[in-house]
Amino acid sequence: MIFRRYPTAARALLAAVLAASLRLASETTPPRLAYPPARLDDTVEEIHGVAVRDPYRWLEDLGSEETLRWLKAQDALLLRYVRDVPSREAARRRILGLSAPALSLTPVKAGGRYFSMRVTANGVPTGLWVQDALDEPARLLLDPSTRFETSDTALNGFVPSPDGRCVAYMTSRAQSRWLDIRVLETSSSADRGVSGLRTNSLSPGLVWAQRSDGFFYTHYDPAPGAGDEKAVPIHPTVRFRRLADGQDTLVFAPPDESGLLVGYAISDDGRYLVLTLREGSRSQNRVLYKDLARPGSAVEALFPTADANYTFLGSEGTRFWFFTDRDAPRGRVVAVDLAKPRPADWKEVVPEAAETVAANSAVGGNALGMFGGRFVLMYLKDGRAVMRVFDRTGRLEYEPALPTGGLIWGGFSGTQRDPEVFYQFLGLTEIGTIYRLDLGKKRNAVVRRPAIPIDPEKIAIEQVFFRSKDGTRIPMYLAFRKGLKRDGRNPAYMYGYGAFGWVSFLWYQPFVLNWIEQGGLYAQPSLRGGGEYGEPWHEAGARRHKQNVIDDYLAAAEWLVDNRYTSPARLVANGGSASGGLAAAAILRRSDLFGAAVIDRPILDMVRFDKFNQASYWLPEFGSPGDAEDFKALFSWSPYHNLKKGRCYPPTLVMTGNRDQVAVPLHAYKFTAAMQAAQGCDNAVLLKVMWGAGHNFGTTPKQAAESWADETAFLMRALGIGSPIPGSR
Repeated sequence: MIFRRYPTAARALLAAVLAASLRLASETTPPRLAYPPARLDDTVEEIHGVAVRDPYRWLEDLGSEETLRWLKAQDALLLRYVRDVPSREAARRRILGLSAPALSLTPVKAGGRYFSMRVTANGVPTGLWVQDALDEPARLLLDPSTRFETSDTALNGFVPSPDGRCVAYMTSRAQSRWLDIRVLETSSSADRGVSGLRTNSLSPGLVWAQRSDGFFYTHYDPAPGAGDEKAVPIHPTVRFRRLADGQDTLVFAPPDESGLLVGYAISDDGRYLVLTLREGSRSQNRVLYKDLARPGSAVEALFPTADANYTFLGSEGTRFWFFTDRDAPRGRVVAVDLAKPRPADWKEVVPEAAETVAANSAVGGNALGMFGGRFVLMYLKDGRAVMRVFDRTGRLEYEPALPTGGLIWGGFSGTQRDPEVFYQFLGLTEIGTIYRLDLGKKRNAVVRRPAIPIDPEKIAIEQVFFRSKDGTRIPMYLAFRKGLKRDGRNPAYMYGYGAFGWVSFLWYQPFVLNWIEQGGLYAQPSLRGGGEYGEPWHEAGARRHKQNVIDDYLAAAEWLVDNRYTSPARLVANGGSASGGLAAAAILRRSDLFGAAVIDRPILDMVRFDKFNQASYWLPEFGSPGDAEDFKALFSWSPYHNLKKGRCYPPTLVMTGNRDQVAVPLHAYKFTAAMQAAQGCDNAVLLKVMWGAGHNFGTTPKQAAESWADETAFLMRALGIGSPIPGSR
């Protein structure tokens, strides 16, 4: 009736304005929330004289009917919050489009053939392939969709035999971290009669004997009294499986020390098995070796004390080359004779440089080795990747050029004698470019570069520096659409990690690219606890020094606000996995500094984190709740235990996979229940459960896109903005 008062053109204009107003209102006006009831129990434990309440302990029973009812109610609540946001569907379509590229991981050369695994954009393996030459078509060796007995069985990795005739591969079921080992023949793709072999993702994989007649692997026992989703792998032993008769031989049983991990490598001539012993996630390790040419020979200590990082690079007879940070915090390469292993007898080959060698990360990103008789090392210049090639005397030969803003991921693939080396480079607009480095000809060429549905030229990447609370200089990456105005109005999404020596870098993420396309800023500070400046930088943010990481994160947020990249009302705090607790601790400390938070796949109960699955191996990183001083530090920042009843926290979305066996979902469940009960204002506290997913956002690109679309819709509503983001056009 109202339209009849105006001419046709005016009516059309008014209709458009009203429609836009209604759309904006639907995105910026949150519905009033009634949180699902969560029972409070009276669980209290006295730990080091402190009474620790745990009222949501019942949510640790992941499969109980009570837990599942509560989770379904949380699903319904989230759906009501995001379903009416019109931009959600556009975000889902765009993110799915950005997830479309399929890619091949770094090839492995064996027996003159090239083996590679193909995965989706969110990392789900789709097949194992082989090529007789790089310029020839690839042949599908293994198709998970037709090969495996159940639809929830996934391919987790592979290792070809040195002669290329067989491939050992690992599978898991239902996102488990427990892996079954199988072997197929390259010529026929048929499985050989190998069964009953099981390891865990904590293991470095397996390594073949040089004769290709069998392989070494790590066997674990599951700790008694826990289901597979929470079972702790214990008692690692190194065994050799002989292919001819399927017999196992015990090679090495390490000392019975809690949290001990075993790694191994084979010397270039196949004579020596080199063993590393590491306490959980520590970078320091011991080194032992076994002479395989002498049947029954004992395992002997080479470096008996875990006083530094010792990484085996290669060998020639009894001369072994190692990377180490002993007496060189940024790392160097030394030659060690087995007959004279004392440090005084080492020969320095590549001395310590001004930059740090990428070698200390416990969660990936290390890149170093000996190939074609040369040392190839990735250095870090304020966290930026620099590759250098040295001859065997330590003379620098050249520095192959690398793109900016990204990092070599998965290390180098090659052998000690072959000058052909492969690696994968990841960047914000590099989903997984494969390079081939010809050491003899000094050529660094692209082998595969997946096409991506985005124009990199429209995105600006900058590295800036800021000072933390104690004056420490911290690097930070910024990414945004070119032409961004520094007027304090830009929505900004800040991710930080700061743990396990991981080097912070920009990698291809469909959600992030969609955020940038819509006019948002993405920020990623290189916090202490990472590996940008070597092990001292990592240790400055580990164990009892986690407060430094929180201070760095908050200082990054303040810098973005002070420099008018954003404002507190438009700033999103984000952390995931080991840094989920970091983002949660940040919004608890400074709820005034953030307009919203997304806490994904988190670890949030720092008093009990070590009791589930692999987490007992993280004690060197976080500290032990069983140690009085460590407990004091953990309890002081543990997000689950530091919520304050009645305080107004920013709108918060907690995301988890119900089959996550790394950051088990009970952390997300308990924290969400506690935060919903504590919230002192109308700001939403919501839980997103990615059903069937493990330590990721979905088992398929479609499911991951749905998860990220919910996150986008949540942020649009929580920050009170429409879509596209104002100022993005």
